Amino acid sequence: MPADAEQEVGTHGPDGGAPPVEADATDADDGIDAAVAAAPPDVEQLRAELADVRDRWMRAVADYQNLRRRSAEERAELRVQLLAGLVGGYLGVLDDLDRALDSIDQHAELSDHPWVDGVRMVQQKFAALIEGSGVTEIAAEGEAFDPTRHEAIAYQPGPEGHVVAVVQRGFEAGSQVVRPARVVVGNGEGGEAAGTGGA
Repeated sequence: MPADAEQEVGTHGPDGGAPPVEADATDADDGIDAAVAAAPPDVEQLRAELADVRDRWMRAVADYQNLRRRSAEERAELRVQLLAGLVGGYLGVLDDLDRALDSIDQHAELSDHPWVDGVRMVQQKFAALIEGSGVTEIAAEGEAFDPTRHEAIAYQPGPEGHVVAVVQRGFEAGSQVVRPARVVVGNGEGGEAAGTGGA
């Protein structure tokens, strides 16, 4: 047989037909994927995974809301502290204006001077400015003594544990005490008994 004929025979299958084709690996993988896709999903496992994801999502949302709330509270507290520090330095000026106006009552000849009205207007504007910034006067006279808001400097006859007189006004910004009110507290004795004892 000629050499060319041998080569020709070698390129064909044993039966003289087309050579055998090897199976492609990708075709096998596609078959496995199709079999997996056709298999019914495990519903209980999917439900468990969904519940886990939902739980983690809800916890993340709660953590975020708590963070926002804490941040807002910290900003508000910082604002009050800054305000208290700023206004606290000006309260001495208001005290001086109060004392100046109180002294006029002891000098009747000064009450008709126009500058008295000017000082009174300045005092009123200054007090309104402080109040407008969010700082309010601490209620004191007639109130039960509160050591967190009042500073007792003396005791006098009057209802026990109640403020009978205010020596210096106190101020607060929200729950932050800017300056406690300096007060005189009743000692529970009657006015007559105290007057007799003091004579």
